[in-house]
Amino acid sequence: MPTVINVDEVPTPLGVTSKESDAWDVLRAFFARAENTEFVEAYVEVWEIDYVGEDPNTELGRMRRRPCPICERSSFWEELGEANYKGERNGENGRCHRPECSAWIDENNVEEGRWDCGWPAAQWTKRVESYNLGIRGLVEMRGAVTASGRKRHSTMSGKLMEDL
Repeated sequence: MPTVINVDEVPTPLGVTSKESDAWDVLRAFFARAENTEFVEAYVEVWEIDYVGEDPNTELGRMRRRPCPICERSSFWEELGEANYKGERNGENGRCHRPECSAWIDENNVEEGRWDCGWPAAQWTKRVESYNLGIRGLVEMRGAVTASGRKRHSTMSGKLMEDL
């Protein structure tokens, strides 16, 4: 079941699907038009049918909204990992869902402890040692383009920017 959460931490279900792939498709379709909304988190969970007992649902993935390091548009960019002992979740990988940008960061499949990031529109990729360095690498890619004089503005509200 794909669900989004607003700034007041109120969840809004986007529907109920019988297949996990359909739930992710619904969420991705929402992401494509979510730029001007005040939703800050999203997740997909599955529910057990004909289940008696505690915890009938399992969370499959959670995403947090943040400005894309390339296009600076407000997007559900960051996929969050498991909660640590403090209950905090850190970024695990990320992808801009806007088709004109599609910037990404992902853990390398071959080398453990290495991350790859890229910007398909500019045909740039980079290998880094951590997720945070991947964010920095994408900002550097954007910097190379903005150094040519092109100015960008964030589309996020001031309140939402403060929360990030």
